[in-house]
Amino acid sequence: MAKKAEQNTLSDHRGLTFEQRTVVDDNLLPPAEELAKLNDISKEILPWIMSRTEKEQDARISFNENRMRLSEKDLNFAHRYNMIALIMAFVIVILFLAASFYLIISGKEVLGTLFAGGTIVGIISYFLNSKKK
Repeated sequence: MAKKAEQNTLSDHRGLTFEQRTVVDDNLLPPAEELAKLNDISKEILPWIMSRTEKEQDARISFNENRMRLSEKDLNFAHRYNMIALIMAFVIVILFLAASFYLIISGKEVLGTLFAGGTIVGIISYFLNSKKK
C-alpha cells in the first residue's frame, strides 16, 4: 500500500514523442489534509471512513488468504496428477514388457524382441524429450 508512479516515453524517427504518466495510490485512507477538511465538514464522516477502511483491509486479507488457499489446492492437485501419471506410465511399461515376454515364450521371438525393444526405445525417447521441455 503505497504510491507508485510510472512514466513511459515513446519516440519515433521523426522526432514525435509520446509521454504517459501514471500515478497509482492504493492507500486505504486519504491524506491527513483531506481528513482534516472532511472533519471540518462533518464530524460523523471520520468514524465512517475508519469503519470502511477496516472493512476494506479485512476484505483484502480475506482475498489474499483465498488466493493462497486456491494456489495450495492447485499445487496439491498438480502433485497428485504427476504421481498418478508416473504410476500409470510404470504400469503401462510393465504391461508392454510382459506382453513381449509372453510373445517370446509363445515362440514368436522376433516379434517379442521387437516389441520389447520398441518399448525401451519409447521410454528412452520420452525421457529425453521431456528433459528438453
